[in-house]
Amino acid sequence: MKVNLGGVVPLSTVDWFGVAATVFFLRGCPLRCPHCQNSHLQTGETPEKLSVVNEKIQEAAPFVNAVVLSGGEALMQPSATEEMARFARELSLKVGIETCGYYPDRLADLVEKGLVDKVFLDVKAALRDPEYARATGRENVASRVKESLERCIDQEVSLEVRTTIFPEMPSSGELREIAGYLSRRRIEALVLQQGLPKKNEFEPLSKERLEELASSIEDLIKVSVRAPESLG
Repeated sequence: MKVNLGGVVPLSTVDWFGVAATVFFLRGCPLRCPHCQNSHLQTGETPEKLSVVNEKIQEAAPFVNAVVLSGGEALMQPSATEEMARFARELSLKVGIETCGYYPDRLADLVEKGLVDKVFLDVKAALRDPEYARATGRENVASRVKESLERCIDQEVSLEVRTTIFPEMPSSGELREIAGYLSRRRIEALVLQQGLPKKNEFEPLSKERLEELASSIEDLIKVSVRAPESLG
């Protein structure tokens, strides 16, 4: 089996906050988000043998507690994702999946097989078109994300929902709509992330502004802010 591998971060403490993890970036994504930080991973072919990828997991195992499968969208490669997750679990490593929520069935299948300890799910806009289509460059995505959220809730998997904030989207009104939707489904927390430019096409929101937005929805949901540029 081959893995269309886009890159590896041997040690990260920010993808799974507070947990030392090795992050594997898999190529391919069904979305075309206008501010995608990993747009170079949306397409392309850099195949690697699964055995070589598993060697990387094994080499990292003494130094980390977890493996995070990211992208692109890792679930575009369901067989590779499953085999990597299974190998990591055999080494007593936790497994996290960072996903846009486009593949609810594939996500639910991994969780049902006991191969996922935590799901990191991006909610990019109010869960309806045209807002979600604007945020992702694709139509008919919002319903898939809703289903992924519902599957995670039903399967009682540990879940972190993230929304990345850019200067023009989502709006403060959309953010309240997102928070309200999550709260009604008994999702207890939301992480607001600072959207960063790929080049210099916009000025990212300050941490102070992100904290203001967080305060504006605290009546609906517990919320935290991550702003790497402000901290760096």
